[in-house]
Formats: sequence, C-alpha cells, structure tokens
Amino acid sequence: MSRVTMIANAVNCRFPTQLMMNEWIGINGTFSQIIRWKRKPVWLPQAKSKLFKVPPRLHIPKEESVEILRLYNHYRTYRKSIREYLVQLVKASQVQFDEASVRKAEEEDYARCCIINEEWNKEVSKTRDIRLAKEKEARKEHTLQMISMKKEKQRLMMEKIEEKVKKAKLEAVTFITPDNIDRAIEEALANVVDYNAAIDKNGNYYGKNVTNEQQASV
Repeated sequence: MSRVTMIANAVNCRFPTQLMMNEWIGINGTFSQIIRWKRKPVWLPQAKSKLFKVPPRLHIPKEESVEILRLYNHYRTYRKSIREYLVQLVKASQVQFDEASVRKAEEEDYARCCIINEEWNKEVSKTRDIRLAKEKEARKEHTLQMISMKKEKQRLMMEKIEEKVKKAKLEAVTFITPDNIDRAIEEALANVVDYNAAIDKNGNYYGKNVTNEQQASV
C-alpha cells in the first residue's frame, strides 16, 4: 500500500478509528502521520468568519461544458433505452391469467406426474422383488445350516451318552448289589487297605497292616 493511497483512504473515511486504521496498516510507526478529519464534523455550526462569505462561482470553459453536456445526454439516452428494454422484457414474460388454461395445465401436470410415479413404482417393485427373493434364499440357507449344525451337535451328544452308557455297563459288574453285599463285606474285612503304607527302593513295604509274609513276598 502506497503512501498516497493510505492518505486518500484516510481522507475519505468519516470516523477517527478508520483514519487510525488506514494510516497504520502496512507502514512503519516511525513514519506514521495521523489525519484527524477530512473536514469539520457535520454536527458543528458554520464558522463565524464564513457566515456571510459568498463562495466564487465555478467557471468552466465552454469546450468542457459542451463535452460534459454531450456525455450527460448520452448517459440519459442509454439509461432510458435500458429502462425501456427492461420494461419490454417484463411485459413479454407476463402471462395473462386464464382459469381454464391454468386448470388444464394443472391437470396435464398431474397426469404426467402420475405416469412418472407409476413407472417409478414399477421399478421399485422389481427391485424389491429381487431383494426379497435374495433375502428369502439367504434365510433358507441359514436355516438349513442351523439345522445341520443342530443335528451334528445332537449326534455328538448321543455318541458321548453311548460311551458313558457302555462304560457304566462295564463298571456295573463291580457294583455292590443286595445279592453280593455279604461277599463284598467279607472281602473288605479280609483285605484291609492301609493308605499310609510306604515302599522303599528295595521294594519293602512298611505299614501298620503289612505282615512279614507280605513283605517277604514283595
């Protein structure tokens, strides 16, 4: 921003804050110059020294006045031409209001909208049918997969149950029943088990219920 431009902006401003802003933008504060007013504030009255002063009438050369008048006439002619042109455009764009024609245009527009809406509904219906068919097939596959998984799970469960039943049948021979309870009691009394017995590295048993014969046999 040049010095002349800043001074011109400051002069054209109407408020001191704008003058300060325009003066201080982009220049060094050392070379700044504050311009307070372009002219006297509008709310102050006329100075007494200029109260009865008649300003001199501006003298314009004849050639310049003729040129100014010519330019003004051209400006006024162009302005009238543009105005008339705009008026003609507005008149041409205006449509006379006819109730019958307006109603007919509304009915035609409604019919055209109905046709477009029906076509759109048909397209949407086709798309929906395709989507529903795909979703139905996907649900069917998912259901079949779940049924297959459930059958496999039941099969594995039945195999585990059969294994447990077979094991229980094999162990049922050793179960104590009312028929063999007397024999089981006699065997338990005859063969006392000492869970506190021990054995050394030579194979000798040491326990409260271990006899010398049993120890020797080992």
